[in-house]
Amino acid sequence: MIRRVAWTGGFAVAVVTLALLVPLLISAQHQWQYPVYSALGGIPLAYALFCSLVLFRMQVTVLNRHEAQLLIRVSELKEMAARDEMTGMYNRRHFYEVAEVEMARAQSRRDNLSILLLDLDGLKTINDEYGHGVGDVVLTSLGGVISKHIRGSDVGARLGGDEFGIIMPGTDKRGAFALAQRLWEEMERTPMYQSETSELTVTVSIGVAGYPWGGDSLEEMLHWADADMYANKVSRRLPEHPPELQLEEEDNSTLIDDYVLGN
Repeated sequence: MIRRVAWTGGFAVAVVTLALLVPLLISAQHQWQYPVYSALGGIPLAYALFCSLVLFRMQVTVLNRHEAQLLIRVSELKEMAARDEMTGMYNRRHFYEVAEVEMARAQSRRDNLSILLLDLDGLKTINDEYGHGVGDVVLTSLGGVISKHIRGSDVGARLGGDEFGIIMPGTDKRGAFALAQRLWEEMERTPMYQSETSELTVTVSIGVAGYPWGGDSLEEMLHWADADMYANKVSRRLPEHPPELQLEEEDNSTLIDDYVLGN
């Protein structure tokens, strides 16, 4: 519309100028009058053209500014849509989108890729005993611990409820288990909830899988990570010395070490 108004105004000025200039040129009696009248008539024509060009440039500038603002806003909305509202971490949908992209990249480049799945132990008990507000604080604190220990290239997400996931591009088995160990150690020494009268320390079960050492596809990796997490959870619920089993000391230590590492 700005362009239409500019060109309409310029055309109107040109018509009026020609309507005044033509009678003057026809009635001119001296030779010098022709160039003078033509020059005088050209001034409003040039001014109209100049104004049209200025308005057009202003329109382009305003349009570019609005496009930049729109792109920024769209980017902000996408970021908000990809975030979990409670913890501020990425959500389940974003986790799986990134996992598919990173899996395809790892397969094409024959690079390492690791995935950790985490499950907070006893969230229902916490909610029943302390209230859902405390449970939400615990989940948020756990998200903070995960975000603290992952790299900028890693993606941490809350998958729903008490489940979390971490995508670690370019990370082999040793790096994945090292992160799991750091998370366990942090959870052991850091209360996830504190008040004037009490503090609450929780544990998490962690499953680890990766490419190419822990699956040839994303589905296999997630399956083995979930199975590993479940084995880790079950192992810590078993008694330390089951009376039914008489294991030698060497075998027992190996079993415990395997569960600790999530194998």
